[in-house]
Amino acid sequence: MSIDVNKDVLYGLEKLHVDAIKKYAPPQGSWLPPDEALFSPKMIFNVPEVEAKQLRFKAIKYAFKHHYTNCPFYHRFCKELDVKPDDIKTEDDFKKIPLISDILFKDYPEPDSDFINWLKKIYVGDLPDLHVKTGKGFFDRVIDSLQKNDITLVFSSGTSGKFSFVPRDKTTWGRQMYVCSRIFEFSSYDFYQGSKYKILWLGPNPRKTHLYIGRLTLMLLDLFNENNVHFGIQQELTTEAIKILMGTTTGLSGRLKSSILRPFLAYEENKIMEHFIELLDEIEKKDELVGIGGTPFFIEFLLSKIEEKGLKFDIGKGFVVTAGGWKTFSGMEIPSEELRGRIEKYLGIPQDNCRDIYGMVECNALNVSCEGHYKHIPHSILYPMVLDENSEPIGFDEYGRFAFLDPLANSYPGFIMTGDRVKILEHCPVCDRPGPVIAGDVSRMSGVQDRGCGATLARMFSEEIKKTKEEKK
Repeated sequence: MSIDVNKDVLYGLEKLHVDAIKKYAPPQGSWLPPDEALFSPKMIFNVPEVEAKQLRFKAIKYAFKHHYTNCPFYHRFCKELDVKPDDIKTEDDFKKIPLISDILFKDYPEPDSDFINWLKKIYVGDLPDLHVKTGKGFFDRVIDSLQKNDITLVFSSGTSGKFSFVPRDKTTWGRQMYVCSRIFEFSSYDFYQGSKYKILWLGPNPRKTHLYIGRLTLMLLDLFNENNVHFGIQQELTTEAIKILMGTTTGLSGRLKSSILRPFLAYEENKIMEHFIELLDEIEKKDELVGIGGTPFFIEFLLSKIEEKGLKFDIGKGFVVTAGGWKTFSGMEIPSEELRGRIEKYLGIPQDNCRDIYGMVECNALNVSCEGHYKHIPHSILYPMVLDENSEPIGFDEYGRFAFLDPLANSYPGFIMTGDRVKILEHCPVCDRPGPVIAGDVSRMSGVQDRGCGATLARMFSEEIKKTKEEKK
């Protein structure tokens, strides 16, 4: 399948490209190799293979030297493995670059001054002096203090309630936000046009959270008309709030708060869905363009509410983006093809216009599915690997542990081995976009804890709503 993008969409993408660079990129004269790899292509998911390899090699070689030189713990790690920047002469040498486990970002001491010392070891650069009072809300006070210094400390958590914290300086965060703006490369429509459109995001307001999957959507408020962007969750989602909602706080006070919030959550969720159904009705009547996004759990929740009401919409100009975990209300997986079918049935949006994003808090690249539902890796900025049980690269067409070299990470080493199980193909079997793709749905390696923002949100809300329903019986 060839890429067929009409002139209006291309014009909108070019305008978005220019405006996003103005917002997130440093002056071009000061671009480093990672900036060249990211900002110079007009479409990061459609960079010719030869050009992408050249950009990526320079970016990764630069990033490896940067972290080897400026990150003491990573420098020691490389010395122990007897690897240095001069050893990276060709792309074949990328396998020599030492990988760190994603577990590192949740392997911190309890919330006190030791956490700040841990953060200083993770962070590459000068962390400001933080005089933060310990006790309840400590993590959130640290997050707020860092944000005042243009350091974005985003977090994600697994079902244990243990957060992963990743610090992004202004350079890294700008690169991350620019990557987010490029997901529109996969849209069939021009959302950057002057005519009416709406973006419905079934997730938290990014100004009220540093939860990774929520904070990323700050890009929508940076680049689009705020009147056209609607967020589902308006509560403040701090680390403390999430611990309470997930029931992972200790003591009677925490349990009481969680119990009190259950009926509130059920009411709020129903109110959110009622509001979004009203917006969909208005969009259908006015034949407006709409982009709908959120975790699969929340998309499914919206579809269930539409189904309960006996409604069906016929939205001719719609685009759906899912991101995060694929857990349902009951904790079972939602098959992606089943969800796409329900989107088409109840919203009238063709399955070709459904996209899924695979990303993680430790990585600044996003892998976005095409019309054939293969997740495209932006190969000018990310070098993906699949590892066997001995952590050795095994190449394409085989399942294994996902790892990557991310040169966009300036404030922490972006050379990460994850706990995700993937299979990567050298080329997309469906469309003509160059570069490797992830085939099928991503799962966790055996024995590795389910984690991630999407999994957290799904569990947090579904368990509380379920408890409320059971208590009403």
